[in-house]
Amino acid sequence: PILYRSDVQNFRAVHAIQTSTPALAEVFGRENSEVAVFANAIRRLPEPANFAVPGQVTMLFAALNREEDWPDHVEALNAAAAASGGVLRFHVIADRAFFDALATPHKVFTPLCDYAGYLDILARCEVSFMPLRDTRFNRCKSDLKYLEAAAHRAVALASPVVYGLSIRDGDTGLIFDGPAGLYDRLMRVVADPDAARALAERGRADIAQHRMLAYQMRARVQWYRDLWSRRAELHAALLRRVPELANA
Repeated sequence: PILYRSDVQNFRAVHAIQTSTPALAEVFGRENSEVAVFANAIRRLPEPANFAVPGQVTMLFAALNREEDWPDHVEALNAAAAASGGVLRFHVIADRAFFDALATPHKVFTPLCDYAGYLDILARCEVSFMPLRDTRFNRCKSDLKYLEAAAHRAVALASPVVYGLSIRDGDTGLIFDGPAGLYDRLMRVVADPDAARALAERGRADIAQHRMLAYQMRARVQWYRDLWSRRAELHAALLRRVPELANA
């Protein structure tokens, strides 16, 4: 809703906008016609560090502002934890309410940490849990968490919202639709860690083949140079959108 306030000019008062999804480009395009989409990508593939402890599968939940996305799934997660006989464990970053809702002693909580700390924890987990309700706000999100999980050889366990466009269910990750689907797919990982590792390896290969930042560099540089070549034109368009900047 803040985008519709007349005094918020975050996107009108710039020469151009770079974003990561077509859905966001559509929103920003209402404020500024100069928009380019470059999907999120991975700078480098880290060395895998998970699937190192036999008889143990750790699921990571690390996301901000997901308080309304996970409550419907807690019962399924607790059922999977109970059925796993201690194999399934949890690591939660930042979301204390989610951590407290897990009815298992096999859980660890880490307060909000920096990005490097998050990636270090992710690297040691076998599953990354990515729930998203079907809302307009969530449909504008990117698939970055899939990229991060797959690059670290963690199984992406995700909702169809956003991730259904990137993950091939059962091949490069696991898509669940509702609590029953979540329970089924999570227990599949618990029951056969070797198959889960193979799936995670395919996800990692998907990132290596299609979602590395290096593959975008030529297109990015071409767009930046094009902006520079048209800087007078873009500045004139900016002042037409926000004429008060002419006297700033």
